[in-house]
Amino acid sequence: MSVWSDCNAKQAEFGIAKCNFDQETKPHRLNLDVGDAVIILKETTHWYYGYRQKAKETRGIFPKSYIHLCEYNIVNGEFCIQRTDIVEEITKVLLEWGSIAKNYFLTTNPSFPKIRRKMNELNNNRAALISGNLPLDEVRKVKLLATNQIDTGNKLLGLDMVVRDESGDILDTNAICTTELYEQHMHAVQRIDKANRLSSERGTTRTPAKYSHNILLHVNAFVCKFQEDSDLLFTLFDGETHKPISENYVVKWSRTGIARDIDQIDNNRVLFTDLSKSDLAIPKMYLVCYAIRIGSMEFKDSAESKRTSMSIANSMLNASSRKASQLSVSSSGSSSSNGEYIIRRPFGVACKDLTPFINKLDDFRGNIDLPFIMCEKDTLDGTLRKLIVNKDIGKIDSKMAVTIEVLRGDIKQIKEEFPRLMHTNVPVARKMGFPEVILPGDVRNDLYLTICSGEFARIAKTSEKNVEVSVCVANEQGYLMPGVLSIGAGHQPIDEYKSVVYYHDDKPKWQETFKIHVPIEDFKQCHLRFVLKHRSSNEQKDRTEKPFGLSYVRLMQANGTTITQGQHILAVYKIDHKKYDKTVANSYLELPSTVAELQGAKPSISGLTLLPKDQLSIGVNLCSTKLTQSVSLLGLLNWSAHKETLEQSLNALSTVPGEEVVKFLQDILDALFNILVENDHPEKYDQLVFMSIIHLIETVSDLKYQHFLTVLDVYINESFSFTLAYTKLMDVLQKNISDAITPKEKSADGNDLEESVEVRRLYKTTRYLHYVMKFVIRSRVLYAEMNCNTDYLDFATRLQELLRMFIDMIGCPSNLLKSEGALLKNLHIIATDLMQVFDQVRLSVSIVEILEKFPPRRLTQSKMGCIKDFVETKLFTLPKCRAILLPVFCKHIKDHLESKEEIAECINIMNNILKLLFRSDVGSTHNDIRDIMIILFRTVMKAAHALDRDTGLVGKFFAIMLGILQRMDAHHYEYFVKDLHQRGELKHFVIEILLVFEELVSPHQKAVFPRDWMDMIMHQNTVILGALKHLTVVITDYFLCPFEKQIWSNFFQCSIAFLVQSPLQLNDFNDNKRQIVFARYRDIRKDTAMEIRKMWFQLGQHKPKFVPQLVEPILEMSMIPEKELRQETIPIFFDMMQCEYYSSRLEQESYGDTKFNNANYKANFSDFKTAMIEKLDILIGAGKGDAEYKILFETIMMERCAAHNTLNVDGTAFVQMVTRLMDKLLEYRFIIQDESKENRMACTFSLLQFYSEVDLKEMYIRYVYKLCALHMEFENYTEAAFTLKLHTELLRWTDTELSHQLRSFRHSNCRTHRQLKEALYFEIMEYFDKGKQWECAIDMCRVLARQYEEEIFDYLKLAELLNRMAMFYEKIIKELRHNSEYFRVCFYGRGFPRFLQNRVYIFRGKEYERHSDFCARMLVQHPQAELMQTLEAPGEDITMSDGQYIQVNKVEPIMGQAFTKFNDKIINNEIVKYFTANNVQKFQFSRPFRDSMSGGDRDDVRNLWLERTELLIRFPLPGILRWFPVIDTNTFKISPLERAVEIMKDTNRDIRQLVILHKSDESLHINPLSMKLNGIVDPAVMGGFAKYEEAFLTEEYLEQNPEDKELVEELKELIANQIPLLDLAIQLHRMRAPESLKALQEHLESCFADMQTHVELRYGRKSCDLKIERDTVVMRRPNSFLPPLFDGSNNRHSETSMGSSDSGLSKSTFLPRPQTNSIKNPFSGLSFNTRPSLGHSPSIKSNKSKDKTPGKRRNKDGKVKEREVHSMSSSQWYTPPLSTITSTPEKEINTSIASLASTSNSSLSGPKTPDPHVLTEELTPKRPLRSEMEKERRLSRPASIATPTATIKNFPDTRSLSESSNRNSVETTDSTSEEDIRPPPLPAKARDSTDFTSLSQNMDWTPNGYAMLSTITNSSISSMSTTSTLTKTSISNTTYEYLETTNYSLVGAVDGNKPRPPTPPPKPSRHSKHIP
Repeated sequence: MSVWSDCNAKQAEFGIAKCNFDQETKPHRLNLDVGDAVIILKETTHWYYGYRQKAKETRGIFPKSYIHLCEYNIVNGEFCIQRTDIVEEITKVLLEWGSIAKNYFLTTNPSFPKIRRKMNELNNNRAALISGNLPLDEVRKVKLLATNQIDTGNKLLGLDMVVRDESGDILDTNAICTTELYEQHMHAVQRIDKANRLSSERGTTRTPAKYSHNILLHVNAFVCKFQEDSDLLFTLFDGETHKPISENYVVKWSRTGIARDIDQIDNNRVLFTDLSKSDLAIPKMYLVCYAIRIGSMEFKDSAESKRTSMSIANSMLNASSRKASQLSVSSSGSSSSNGEYIIRRPFGVACKDLTPFINKLDDFRGNIDLPFIMCEKDTLDGTLRKLIVNKDIGKIDSKMAVTIEVLRGDIKQIKEEFPRLMHTNVPVARKMGFPEVILPGDVRNDLYLTICSGEFARIAKTSEKNVEVSVCVANEQGYLMPGVLSIGAGHQPIDEYKSVVYYHDDKPKWQETFKIHVPIEDFKQCHLRFVLKHRSSNEQKDRTEKPFGLSYVRLMQANGTTITQGQHILAVYKIDHKKYDKTVANSYLELPSTVAELQGAKPSISGLTLLPKDQLSIGVNLCSTKLTQSVSLLGLLNWSAHKETLEQSLNALSTVPGEEVVKFLQDILDALFNILVENDHPEKYDQLVFMSIIHLIETVSDLKYQHFLTVLDVYINESFSFTLAYTKLMDVLQKNISDAITPKEKSADGNDLEESVEVRRLYKTTRYLHYVMKFVIRSRVLYAEMNCNTDYLDFATRLQELLRMFIDMIGCPSNLLKSEGALLKNLHIIATDLMQVFDQVRLSVSIVEILEKFPPRRLTQSKMGCIKDFVETKLFTLPKCRAILLPVFCKHIKDHLESKEEIAECINIMNNILKLLFRSDVGSTHNDIRDIMIILFRTVMKAAHALDRDTGLVGKFFAIMLGILQRMDAHHYEYFVKDLHQRGELKHFVIEILLVFEELVSPHQKAVFPRDWMDMIMHQNTVILGALKHLTVVITDYFLCPFEKQIWSNFFQCSIAFLVQSPLQLNDFNDNKRQIVFARYRDIRKDTAMEIRKMWFQLGQHKPKFVPQLVEPILEMSMIPEKELRQETIPIFFDMMQCEYYSSRLEQESYGDTKFNNANYKANFSDFKTAMIEKLDILIGAGKGDAEYKILFETIMMERCAAHNTLNVDGTAFVQMVTRLMDKLLEYRFIIQDESKENRMACTFSLLQFYSEVDLKEMYIRYVYKLCALHMEFENYTEAAFTLKLHTELLRWTDTELSHQLRSFRHSNCRTHRQLKEALYFEIMEYFDKGKQWECAIDMCRVLARQYEEEIFDYLKLAELLNRMAMFYEKIIKELRHNSEYFRVCFYGRGFPRFLQNRVYIFRGKEYERHSDFCARMLVQHPQAELMQTLEAPGEDITMSDGQYIQVNKVEPIMGQAFTKFNDKIINNEIVKYFTANNVQKFQFSRPFRDSMSGGDRDDVRNLWLERTELLIRFPLPGILRWFPVIDTNTFKISPLERAVEIMKDTNRDIRQLVILHKSDESLHINPLSMKLNGIVDPAVMGGFAKYEEAFLTEEYLEQNPEDKELVEELKELIANQIPLLDLAIQLHRMRAPESLKALQEHLESCFADMQTHVELRYGRKSCDLKIERDTVVMRRPNSFLPPLFDGSNNRHSETSMGSSDSGLSKSTFLPRPQTNSIKNPFSGLSFNTRPSLGHSPSIKSNKSKDKTPGKRRNKDGKVKEREVHSMSSSQWYTPPLSTITSTPEKEINTSIASLASTSNSSLSGPKTPDPHVLTEELTPKRPLRSEMEKERRLSRPASIATPTATIKNFPDTRSLSESSNRNSVETTDSTSEEDIRPPPLPAKARDSTDFTSLSQNMDWTPNGYAMLSTITNSSISSMSTTSTLTKTSISNTTYEYLETTNYSLVGAVDGNKPRPPTPPPKPSRHSKHIP
């Protein structure tokens, strides 16, 4: 049985599933997915028990093997994997960047690819860090790389900058002072900028000083012919001087193609070190490889010998794919000979120019190939020269593949930064010379010997020798020194070096260099021995060969110096082996070694004879830190043995090279101090020794040897032992100062002579005075230790005198500026050292005296540098010394700041002081902060405030100011305030600091700290809040009594600006930033708000002074979205209300005597109310406040008002009003960005009404202009004019000065009421003119004219105005003007904005906007809305739903009673037309209605009822909006008889108008009159008024409806009155009719005679007031104003027919939803010779010129006919191909012709094409459809008066009074708008002119004329009969697969001069359900 145990170990409690675990079928199992975090509660052997972190309620068991256990932390109750800080940071950053990157992607931001790349790199770095597989140096590198990516990414995204330390960790900003925090931010900026510049840089970003450069070489492969082993010697080579730079690196290559040394296999690498900048500056630096063959003399080549030689591991030449760690393997080789026949022979040379690689800015690493050529018969050096100058290197087959890597830094830095490259002992090949900087620990004793060349004469041989030189080091006894020679790095030391052998060469040139490393102690006794030997090519013979010559040279010369640098020519001695005594190995030492020593002699000893013609040339290069080649230096070091030359040696020290000086630094110093102490002639030697010491210090201070300063320091502190030296040094020092400051004689002109020796000596002394004082102090310390400091007083006195001499030196009038500057530079070092032996307080006083001694403008820069250095000394960290020094330092800083000198240095000093005082190890700093505060604070604050924000120093100044404030506590403030108060400067200070604080946080000022410096800004805010808390105490204590309003006002303004600044608004931050800010700095807004609230209530009786002024800032503060803050600040408003209410009405801004006299209460809070409303508008408009604020405001204020006895009424009303305003403003703020212009205008209008109600003129005018601007944006000129009129209503016709509230920003130059009102009138007239509302413009002119004529008598302006007025009158008559249509729009559902929900509006359409276009526009503005198909009122399922439903139908305006003056008058129609559709407030629409109670025939006239609805809107249209809400609705029924009376009235008015028009203008076309008369006198099947007689004018009807008697009589009267009108019209027709219409005229007269007889018999004879002869009563009208009804080209079909028995679908069923901008119809503007052309829909703009020139075609009789233009609905770009659209052939299609409106509705302007109107329900006729023959027979019947359907010349007039059975159709019946009269002209825009002549044409002309009754509204529309011709056209092309349209062709005579508008679109088939 398994035993479950609790998990107690931390690591066993949390884990991550590393595999899916799914065993639902088994009990107690917990399903896991990969990556699930699990909490483990119990465990057993193989199982865990626990739960998933995301589903804590489900627990179960799961296998241990499926879980990876993790270390964890618990954060907010959740288990989190314990990660390093950098991993956690990367995780948060990726989450934060993710959402931003998504938005960037969606908005196609160009930065998206960059941020995506950075996110991928961060993710990879995170994975690498989590893996735990990286070594430490890689972890550091990846960490720094990741932090760079984070910082640069934040910069790119505009996020906050992160402050880090050098290792990349986030800095703890609370642990450092303000100035240091600022510095860290600056460093971060520089770091990020550098990372951005070097984003591709590999490696660390740290850049320590690197004086050394290194090249790491890895030999990969060598491709060549091999037969024997070889030595490959690599070296760096100077191509200019043709000398090697570095030691050799030896690779021992075997004939098998691998390294001979097992340690070098796959480890052929070396580090060339110590390269200086001068080395890198060499024009040509080569990597050279000498290949030396090890084997026999002769090289036997064979075909099989060619092979590819390479390392075993290096199978490829390119090693770039191998890991870098594989390139770092150490090697060491050994060279041992086993006595075989081995000769070193030249093989070849390879080289490559490295200059392009080492001169790159970045560290370089790459693979290169070294071309290799064989020596053949040339020397190695000669071959190299050939290779360097060879231009055809690319042709060389042989090559050597290597990898080089350029590394910066000395060997120590390389090992630290690249441990993976140096993990084993890589051989180091040093430079053959000293590096640029010699490190103290770098001990070298290397002698580099070059065997240059030789000359050897032939003796017995007839051919040249094969000379081999063997070199060894021997001691004085001649015995060989083992292991002191090195052929190169990577090779073990050898005993003897053997040169390369050149075949048959008596003058070989070897140029072979190797290293000799002899211990120092053996160096003096050793010499070099050169043995010359001939090597035979015969191995047997070679074995018997013996050396033929010998040379030598000593390493140490007789004078004790080493062998000199340079070339030496050695003498060669012949060895006579028979005489040579080998037992005396050093016998040759008696002979001269060099040719120079021979001096012509021929010395010899036993066995050794000089060969006069032979010589051996060698080169010597000594690199030793222990041996010298300087004789002068040796003389000084051995001074005691050569005292007679002491002075010469001291003087010669200055000529010794620096390298020699630093090598023997300690020895030289010991010698000098020995001389100083022990010499017998102090007056002679002390000064020399002193200056020699100075020279020594000067040499060590040089940049090249500066690292030896540490050696000097070590010597002083550890090796120096001269206890009496301090007295002599001080004596010499005082003497030098005294000599220099003693007055010297002057020249004759009074000027000083050139600088004296003493002055120069003093300058040199003071320049290195700090080291002199170190020797003095160290000597004194040693002396005091020996003598128990017994004579301290004497020493202190002498030291005080020395310091006094420094002071005297500064006060000396002579020119010692250089010395004084040097003293100031070193004074801080001297003072630090003097602390050991001198009283620190006295020392501080002396330092102050020195600084004070300087004149004000003297050495300013040096003096400030000295102060800066002192701040960093140990002396300044002592409180007692700081108390003396700091005030003086601050005084100097203040003086320089005020004089604006050395500002940057002053900033640095203050910065360092504040950083030091922030430390915890410097003792008490209270008094120091006090001194800084008293002396510097105001100066710093003023300087910071005065600086330009663009200056780079401004941030540092503010950081210092904030740093001082950060350290100030309550005691400091108290002390500071008392000090300022005593000086009378407290008030100015408080005003200044509040102003500085306000500007520091103001968004209107340029920010001091960049916005992304979140830590700096939040730290600043924390400091400011602390300062404000202290200032509240100061203000309350000092400025409440007596009261200082300015200070209190500044405080409130500053503190509230501080509170509302954006960096404090945590709600605007993302979650990550909010958590960081809250964790580090918390939400300080509450504390600030509490301080403000406290200060407000402390104002007491002074509150009234701030009531209007503080409303806006406190209101802004209270709108901060933080509930507790709002709850604390909103009550202030109630207090403000009380303050103003109880303030005195007699004394401004005071309570006055209201405490004793209640009658003096102001008793209102109007100022507060006005300010509150105005500021609410501004602030909410700026995005502040929300619905929660409105509710909270209302709740708190209502509670306060309700509980107050006095303010419960007025206060409650005010709160309700403000709440309503906030509601409107919030709605406005939300809607103003809406795409729906109606919504935006509605919100603006709502606020306009509100401000009108509360009588706030300024706000009212502001929104007037906002609304006007909105109208102008959409070219609503009429509405813009009416809007501007609202402003004029507030103005008077007086010269009173305009108040600020009434001014207009558009007319800022207007100063009086009259000026502004006049300017606005002209602007309004201009808008009315553009909106074609000339009648309104004339009204404005009349008002202005009255002013010009009667008030100001400006007749010139009057004349100009009357001309303008006349122009408006003329435009009314002459210019084309279309009355806009009106639409009823109902918005149902809660999905709409609140002001639209379930409301009904009347909209004024755009010009030429039809019902379909309007519906489409509504749907575009409300894309979520659904268009309702019926006019039935919806139920709650729609009105209370969350959807959006729109109901639209057209309504007709009802002309007001004021315009009855036009009745029965002969007036131009253009005059009357304006009043029918403008300034109307009532509208109506009708629907067919069938009385179910009435029986009889359904088509009987007596059953045709109408349901009419009248609507009343709030304001007349047009107005300041294009729509207004309906406020009243009245629905009633129209009986058939009433309808008949309306129709007859309209018909009579139409006839009367026609007579007047034709009499006044003889040029009018006769066709309209012919059609009208024919339709009335010969009505055919429609019956005319005969049907009214049958229906209503019977006894039976009167008996049944006696209440209709008056209507019946009125109908009779109308029928009787029609006869005289018809008589006049027929007479007029006879006069105008052409010959072609004579038959028609006779027919009309015949029919009229019968009608006249009938009517006069039944109803009596009537007369008419019109006479043909009375021409004067008829107004003359130009031809262009002929109503379109009378033009045959303008006859159209009505959208619906009330009496039709055959109607299609309702128009609403095929309205496009949503409607978008139409694409031009591809068939527009085309004409065909054999068929009607397809034209634009009226909604599509076309070229006017084309519209004015209609196409013509010939009929069968050859006569020209007007070509019909067909209208085609435009398709959308996103719609599918057009489907077939057909009409229903051979069936009755009922249409109603657009009729002429009454005088109030007639249109005499341009044409307009109407919409097709379709009903939603199909109507079925009671009788079957007629055949074509029946139709023709019916058309030929005699005329009927009641049914005017007869056709004259194919010009029909069909009207129908039959009611439609579909009463719910969206379309209505009483359409009297201009649309029903004629279509508009095509707008002026070019049509597409595509040629469609290739289209197939199939034209079937099927006449389908049907007579029907048309429905006429109460606007008295007269009917006309017309015959329509259906034209079915089939069009097919590649774009539209098939299109069939049915066009209505109007056939008849037309006026060729009249433009023809497009024909309306075809009515769809009755069976079609939807037309796209």
